[in-house]
This record gives sequence, C-alpha cells and structure tokens, in this order.
Amino acid sequence: MSKLDSNALVYVCEQTGLQAIRVQNVVNLLKNEDCTVPFIARYRKEVTGDMDEVQIRSIEEKYDEFLEIEKRRSFVLEAINKLEQLTPELEKKIKSAKTLLVIEDLYAPYKTKRKTKGMTAKEAGLEALAKILLATDFPIEQILAVAQAKFLNPDKKITTAQEAIEGACDIITEMMAHDSEIKEKLRNIYTNDAVLKSTKRKDSEQIKEFEKFRDYFEFEQKLSELKNPKATHRFLAMRRGMTLKILKVDVVYDLDKAINLILNKYLKSGSKIQNIIEECSKSAYSKYIHPSLDLEFKTELKKIADDSAINVFGINLRHLLLQPYLGAKCVLGADPGVRTGVKLAVVDDTGKFIIDTVVYPHPPHNQEQASAQIIDAIIDKFQIEYVAIGNGTYGRETLAFMEKLVPAIRDGKTRATLVNEDGASIYSASDIAREEFPDKDPTVRGAISIARRFQDPLAELVKIDPKSIGVGQYQHDVNQSKLKKSLTNVVESCVNYVGVDLNTASAPLLSYISGIGPSVAKNIVNHREKHGMFRLRSELLKIGRFSQKIFEQSAGFLRIYNGENALDQTFIHPERYCVLENWCSQNSVKVSELLTDSNIQNKLEKDNKFKEEVGEYTYKDIIKSLRAPGQDPRTEFKSTDFRKDVSSIEDLKIGEWYPGVVNNITQFGAFVDIGVKESGLLHVSHMSEHFVDDPFKELKVGEQVKVKIIDIDYPRKRISLSRKVDSEVTYAKNDHPNRKTSGKGKNLPGQNDQLKNKAFAGLKDLLK
Repeated sequence: MSKLDSNALVYVCEQTGLQAIRVQNVVNLLKNEDCTVPFIARYRKEVTGDMDEVQIRSIEEKYDEFLEIEKRRSFVLEAINKLEQLTPELEKKIKSAKTLLVIEDLYAPYKTKRKTKGMTAKEAGLEALAKILLATDFPIEQILAVAQAKFLNPDKKITTAQEAIEGACDIITEMMAHDSEIKEKLRNIYTNDAVLKSTKRKDSEQIKEFEKFRDYFEFEQKLSELKNPKATHRFLAMRRGMTLKILKVDVVYDLDKAINLILNKYLKSGSKIQNIIEECSKSAYSKYIHPSLDLEFKTELKKIADDSAINVFGINLRHLLLQPYLGAKCVLGADPGVRTGVKLAVVDDTGKFIIDTVVYPHPPHNQEQASAQIIDAIIDKFQIEYVAIGNGTYGRETLAFMEKLVPAIRDGKTRATLVNEDGASIYSASDIAREEFPDKDPTVRGAISIARRFQDPLAELVKIDPKSIGVGQYQHDVNQSKLKKSLTNVVESCVNYVGVDLNTASAPLLSYISGIGPSVAKNIVNHREKHGMFRLRSELLKIGRFSQKIFEQSAGFLRIYNGENALDQTFIHPERYCVLENWCSQNSVKVSELLTDSNIQNKLEKDNKFKEEVGEYTYKDIIKSLRAPGQDPRTEFKSTDFRKDVSSIEDLKIGEWYPGVVNNITQFGAFVDIGVKESGLLHVSHMSEHFVDDPFKELKVGEQVKVKIIDIDYPRKRISLSRKVDSEVTYAKNDHPNRKTSGKGKNLPGQNDQLKNKAFAGLKDLLK
C-alpha cells in the first residue's frame, strides 16, 4: 500500500470543501485498493459518508491535479538549479506558488530558447548600464556620456553610445516582460476588466461558412462574462470562426492602463528619461506580456468552454441512456428507405435477432398493399406488440403508411412509433456490428439496432461512440481525450446504476461494468456460450482472467434471474451474503423468503443489531433491494403520439400546440422532435411561464412535452417553439402558400427575429 500525499489531501479538502477523513478514505480506495468509482459509490458508503459519483470523481481529479502541480514544481526547481541560477529568494517563490501559471511565470526567463537581444546585450556587458537607466535621474546627455566612456565594446558590435543605450533597453524590456509580479497583477486585472473582441477578417466573404458567423463580425464581451457556463458556447463559436479564418479574435485591454502599471514599478520618481522607460514598457507589454496573456486567457476560456460543453453532453447522454425502456417484448424494427425499400428486422424478447426482410411501400415502387400484408404477417407470426421505425428520411411517411394500411397497427393491436436513430448508421458499419452480423447488410444491422434500441436504449447505445449520438454541442471542437473520458464515465455510471442480466448482456454492455473491461467481457460471453447460463455469481471465478478483485468490483452489478441463489438477482453484494445467511439461520427462515415475505422483511428492517453490523447506509440499500429485488431503476416506456396531420414542416400551423419529445438540450434552449424531419427550438425564454435559469433543471432528453409553434423560417427550415400559453406568434419568413395560423397571438412580423436569430446562429454547425 503506497503512502498518500498529505499535502495533496489538504489541497483536495480546500478545493472541494469535503470532510478530511472522507477524502482520505476515498483516495485510499481509489489509489491503494484499486476500486472503481461506481463500486465505491454503491458499496463503500460507510467509509465515504454516502458520497455520489460526482464527488468521488472530483476528489480523484483534484488529487491528481495537485500531483501534477508538484511534479512540474520539482522539474522547474531542478532545471533552474542545473543552470546554477536558483537563488534562495527564487526558490522560496517557486515553492510558495499555488498555481501552475505562477510557476511557469517564474520559470519563463530560464527556459532553454533562442538567444534574445537582451541576452546578447548582457554578453556585451550592458547589464550595469541598464541598472543605471532604471536608477538614475540624470538627463540623457550625461547617460550618453557614461555609455560612451565605459560601455563601448567593438568586439560585441557596440560601437556607439546610442547602440549601448539600445542594448540596455533590450535588457530592461525583457526584465519587465519576465516580471512575474507585473504579469500576475495584469492577469488579475484582465480577469475582471479585459474583453474578448471578434471582428470579420479581410476577404473572409469567400469562405463557404462565412454567413454562419455573422453575429460575431462585430462582437465583444467581458472575459469574466464569457467564463459563465451559459455564455461559453459563444467562445467556441468565435474560436471555430477563427480557425476557419473568418474571424479575428483578440483579448483587449486599455494600453495606457497597462503601461502605467509597469511604470509604477520601473520608473524612478523624477526621472529625466521617462520617454525611454515608457518605450521599454510599451515594448515589453505589446511584444511579450499581452500576447502571452492573450494566449493564456484564450486557453483558459477554451478549457472552461470545453468543460461546459462536455458537461452538457454528459447530462444529455445520461438522460438518453436512462430514458424509459420497453423491456422484454418482441419488436419489429424498420429502417426506412425510398428506392432501396424499408428494411425490417425482428428481435425476440431477449434482443436476439430472428429474421429480416425488405418491403417497398414508397415511390418509385409503390407496393403498399403487398408491403402491408408482409408486415401484418410478421406481426401475427411473432406476436409483435411494437414496431419501431427510424425517424430519419421517410420515417414519418413509413409510420403514416403503417398506421393506414397495416391491419394490426390500424386496429390498435400493435403500436408503431418513431425511434431516434442517431448513431444507428455508425453502429451498422462498426466492427461490433460486423462481428455480430457478418453476413448482413449495414441497413439490416441498422433495423436490428433500431428494434433493440427501442427495447433497451442503454444496452444498444453502449455499442455506439457516444459522440455520434447527437445530444451535444461542439463535440468536434472540444478536447477529445477529455470528452471521451467524460462520456465513458457517464456510460459506465449508467450501466452500473441499472445493472445487467449476466445471462443476456452483450460483451459491449458487460465491458462497462465495474472492473471488467472489453477482454474480460468477451471471456464472460464465450464462457456463457460454451457452458450455458450462469446459475450463481460465484461461477464467474471459473472464467479465465476473472480475478477475486474483478469479482469484488463487478459481482454486485451482475444479476442472475431464476438462479440457485435468490440474492443473485439483487444489487446486494456477495460480500454481504454471509451476514444475511446467518440472520436467516438465527431466525429459522430461508434466504429466498427474504425477497418474498414482507413480514420477514419488516423483521429484518427492525433488527438494530443487523443494522449496526452492516452499517446504516448498507442496511438501507439491503432493505431496498429485498423489497424490490429485480426492479430496474428506469421508468417504463410510454409512446409519444405525434399529430397525425403532420409529416413535414409545411404542415405545421403557427399558434397551434403539438406533442413532442426533447432530443437535445443546450444552455440556450432545447430541441424538440414534433414529428417532422426538423427539430424545433424551444428557447430558454419560452421554456416555462416562470423564469428559467437552468434549462437542464427544467427539461431532460427524452421527456415528452407539448409545445406551440410561434414562428417558422421556411428557407432555413427553422421552427420556433414555446410552452407559454400566451406566447406571441409571428408570420413565418417567406410564407409557405399553404401555411395557416390559428390560436391566440398578435401576428406581428419579425416579433421574435432578434431572439430567434441569436438562438439559431450557426445552429447546424453548432450541433455537429
């Protein structure tokens, strides 16, 4: 067991505000006992004080952050010491520095780099002259005379007094530029007062994406405001415009104020060479300090914006993965196509693929009756309760066709519904899909995925790169390694929160279980295929590479239904079986009765000795698991019935209400699927009758809502929505000839233009 860094523990406590003993316990579990975050959160509540996964991950992040700072601090001290320039004062400053930025400021003058003018001047012996310039109140004529008499050095190309003065100024400029005190003061001032300004670059009109960034052609905002999570998407938009060479983006601060701050330290009172020192300060600020701070603050804004975007993605992904599920029912999946037909695939109640075929109800084939008969026969043969139709191209038309012509669906025996198919095409072309169905066309794999996704979104979506699911902003612009780590953590958290059926779970799903990983997951599936279904959790230890440690970390999340031990179907960890078996023995009851007899459950719940033995938090979890042993924490599926009179944007009527499903949420609003190809924007200002500060507290991905159309921009296919009863509506842009308005509203042209344009600015680009 390695010793924990006590200073790091103190740092974590300061950064998180969490109790010291709890922090120490968590770090010990993570670093010394190799425990996973989901395992700690669920099965080590007694030592963490019931911390959630967010708190545990925060502790891990801050502990590692401190170690990185100390690693860099040690490197800098050693590097400067090797140069034989580490003075006691400098060492003290480096050791007391609290952030990496300050450490880097102190290290900057000593970094290995190309020879500067200041270095050359020092080699020419002009450092003493630089000190004279800073300390004297003599006029320039006397200083020139001193330079002429004492500081000429022809061997170093210093042949005139003027050249000597210029060399001394180079030394002063670099001295100012590397003054960590000055830089830190300016850093603090920038934080509160500087602005980020974006302007249109010359000749950028020729670039394809030019119009998407119109809102930022003359834009500026305080850095402090852009750090707000609700505004960080603006920086990402500006940064993308900068990358595309459409925008010029700069940090801006008052030049005179910055120069005066430097002069306050370096200009001697009564100096007769103020203009020379001013020029040095201007050069130091303009050439070194400001460019460094400009880059530093852009980097900081990028990090904050990345964290905000990744957090948004994580929240949406979690809600998507944990959305209501259909469960163990036979499903017919349909991947709509026009010329190539509608691909159909049947999966049984365990998600196992049964058959596939293709029908051609749409132009140019128009085989509606034959297609309807085939679908109806499939429904009858496999007793299908639901048909899941991908919501992409021709999805709405396929649903309308089935509701009109397929008898079982038309008569209400079977329900047909649209399913979000984002990422299905990614899965169908993936290695996982090829391994599962090597002899099937990608479109058939897509239909299978749609059916399975409808049965159990979590089990199917884990096979897709989370970045491809379509519930985030700027996912291609943010730090990719950090995004991958965060989304992997979200998927891992969701899978372990729900748990999996050990006898039906796929290898990709099992790989996210605490402690397992891809290779062990494959070993589990291979063992299951070779030896049949698991009857006991303990049988996992017979699998190659499945160690006792892996068993400890994973067993509680792996459920076995109808096995030999009734407790194996619960979230109760095997390490607690012994205490429960002893209790049952002492009370003359069977272990299986713990799950079925409420009187026995009540007796256990009132047993204070048992509570003391396992701990309060574990006791509560055990009682909860016994009362609902096989319960899935997700809610059951309820289908969304879109309006039957709508299949395209042209069918929408301004002022009318429509049922929909939230399919993405951003800081400025939510995107809602109302049964047409284009999702509508429910801006945060129209999200509720009351003021909404945080859209993520108001709605979640997958939630069903009723929304009113308040504006339509037909050329750009933009739909503006509201949940407010008395929200005003406006005429649509370039009215569609068949458009109708109804309901309350003032019909004021352009009423919502400013709001709408802000929200929709660069929308397609933003959501990539």
